[in-house]
Amino acid sequence: MEKKVLTLTVSKEWFDMIVSGEKNEEYRVIKDFWMSRLLLIKDEKFKDFDKYDKLHIGKTFEMLIDINAIKEKLNNGTMKFVPFTHVLFKNGYYDDSPKVEKEIESITIGKPKEGLCPGKWLDHEFFIIKFK
Repeated sequence: MEKKVLTLTVSKEWFDMIVSGEKNEEYRVIKDFWMSRLLLIKDEKFKDFDKYDKLHIGKTFEMLIDINAIKEKLNNGTMKFVPFTHVLFKNGYYDDSPKVEKEIESITIGKPKEGLCPGKWLDHEFFIIKFK
């Protein structure tokens, strides 16, 4: 499989935990921006082929995002995650910011683990990028 890298910027606290191996998953909110970066939707014009297109959602439809519907579409093959193989973590937005690259194990939807995100988010579902 061809290497495909997802770049994520994280704060120093989480970056240091990723580098040390304490943190092995990263979370992204299920909103239009991350849906368009992480999800592909089956192109109905090509029913006989395994062709997927980028998902585009306008900000006006954010309130209509249904996590259960997304999970169902992932399970039935109508949607799938972009096949990223690696994640590049950056601590900052500059070219010389500290970086570390990890191999992606999976991308799923679920609740975060305690200690790997702020406690106030433990009851929310996120895109989970699990890495080695």
